[in-house]
Amino acid sequence: MNTKQQRPDKAYIWVNIDFDKVKHRINAVTCQIERVIEKHQFSNLTGKSGKRNN
Repeated sequence: MNTKQQRPDKAYIWVNIDFDKVKHRINAVTCQIERVIEKHQFSNLTGKSGKRNN
């Protein structure tokens, strides 16, 4: 029983280590996505009629 309990613990620790590394990447990508969305919304507000003409 003890060996089976230790194994998931080790796996959980590895997941946490990976998650800390990945969390930083996720934050960076999220910022990029937010910027793209803001640009998209801005261009939609200003250039919607221009896009329809094309």
